[in-house]
Amino acid sequence: MLGNWLERGMLRLGIKSPSQSPAERMNQRYDHETFEVMRRSMGDNGIGIDGGAHKGLFLSEMCNITPGVPHLAFEPIPALAAMLRKRFPDQRIRQCALGEQAGTAPFCHVVNDPGYSGLRPRTYDRPDPQIETIDVEVVRLDDIIGDESPAFIKLDLEGGEYHALLGAVETMRRCSPVVVFEAGDRSCGHYDVTAAMFHELFTGRLGYGVSTMRDWLQGGTGLNRSAFIDAYAEEFCFMAFPE
Repeated sequence: MLGNWLERGMLRLGIKSPSQSPAERMNQRYDHETFEVMRRSMGDNGIGIDGGAHKGLFLSEMCNITPGVPHLAFEPIPALAAMLRKRFPDQRIRQCALGEQAGTAPFCHVVNDPGYSGLRPRTYDRPDPQIETIDVEVVRLDDIIGDESPAFIKLDLEGGEYHALLGAVETMRRCSPVVVFEAGDRSCGHYDVTAAMFHELFTGRLGYGVSTMRDWLQGGTGLNRSAFIDAYAEEFCFMAFPE
């Protein structure tokens, strides 16, 4: 995510900052691609769902794309959820995590890098993660959405994306939203989730295509199992779309 307004403006223009690491540039590319996927999929009045809303970068863009629409954001860290409620008083902010089963669960809050926080520890890109375990509410999207029809879902849950999707199967079958999700062995691997499991969920159970955002934005079709597994080893942000 971007640290200041100048970098955010550079992102929208597709300009790379020379001071950034390759990982930071990849994150900015993913942000830029996600914004474009959102614009193409949400239409004039589409509802967006932001799973793992953090400080509200993507929720803010949802509000820009379809102003006046009540979007839905999930953020389990209390301080961040409170900040989101203050920043977005007209949006629906839920202080909870997303999962396959509703209930309460321990949550690994990385105090010195909250963006790495999740329901389980993951492989961290810093040597000194300061982890505080807190109890959080876990909800299923299928239980929350009701009869609404979201057009777009973003999931950045530091490894919990697959199980959150299992809790949203009926919503996806009913509404066919476009989904952008982070995934990789360094995060999802700690949940015993593999690339093949994501591919089977989307293509086998849901009738979706799954791809990188870059390929989809350039008119590409869904990746087959082998190609997706190869991409999973190189990328960590993907999208799924109804076919």
